Amino acid sequence: MEQKAGNCKLRYIELLFIASIVTIFAFAAYQRNFIWKDNLTLWADCLNKSSYKYRTHNNLGLALFNNKNFDKAMEEFRQTIRLNPRAEKAYLNIGRIYEENSRINDAIEQYQNALKIAPHSIDPIHFIGNAYTINGQLDIAIFYYKKALELTPDSPPLLVSLGSALHKKGLTDRALYRFNKAVEIAPDMAQAYYNLGVISDEKELSEEAIHYYSKALNIKPDYPEALSNLGIIYGRMGLLEQAIEYFERSLWIKPDDPITLKNLSYANEQLTKSEEQRAKSGEFSLQSSVYPPE
Repeated sequence: MEQKAGNCKLRYIELLFIASIVTIFAFAAYQRNFIWKDNLTLWADCLNKSSYKYRTHNNLGLALFNNKNFDKAMEEFRQTIRLNPRAEKAYLNIGRIYEENSRINDAIEQYQNALKIAPHSIDPIHFIGNAYTINGQLDIAIFYYKKALELTPDSPPLLVSLGSALHKKGLTDRALYRFNKAVEIAPDMAQAYYNLGVISDEKELSEEAIHYYSKALNIKPDYPEALSNLGIIYGRMGLLEQAIEYFERSLWIKPDDPITLKNLSYANEQLTKSEEQRAKSGEFSLQSSVYPPE
């Protein structure tokens, strides 16, 4: 009997011990979840524990970059390079900050630094192409895009970048081929559908353009350019209320876009004129003369 009581006591102690371990781990998990509520706090916490790791500095820099805190992000990327001068991603990230500040030539220099370290890496080649596109040096951009595609022929982002550069050069058929290939490989790529919509719009194929812009919006509902372009098409078709709706939806996402603001103002002006003309000609329908009791 005493032995049984002793065994029960031991089991009770074991259960208490296990419960305390579970509680400790649950509390630790809660603390981690509280600290790691976003990438910025996660990597800031990691940095406090291991400031000598270059990847931690780079990851914190990325979190700061995504929060548009470019000055502090730059400090972290530079510290990454001090700890590891061959950290090619840090050079790429510094280049991205220069791009954000419209320092395109400085960005290209940083991308070239990354390419020297990793000559077969896609990102440096792609980023160099993008920078030359921004600079309007399309032939050089196309050279780099094609060079990157030699390494990864079925990369949808590269196909879209190359297609965009070809389109800017007026090589529409070649651009179309790249955009269509991109959506074959990645049917959920909103930008490729958007670009197909732009080309259809330029060819005055309104229904086709509406189809492609709508496809882009099904994938990415907060696509302000697609919304704005749909507004333009409906405006040209005389469907002013629909045009205004799309312009307003676009401005909810991108409130300071000057083209959309101008088009919205014009559409409202035309709608007012149209309503005034209809009122003068007696085209408005009267409400029912039978009202419910108050």
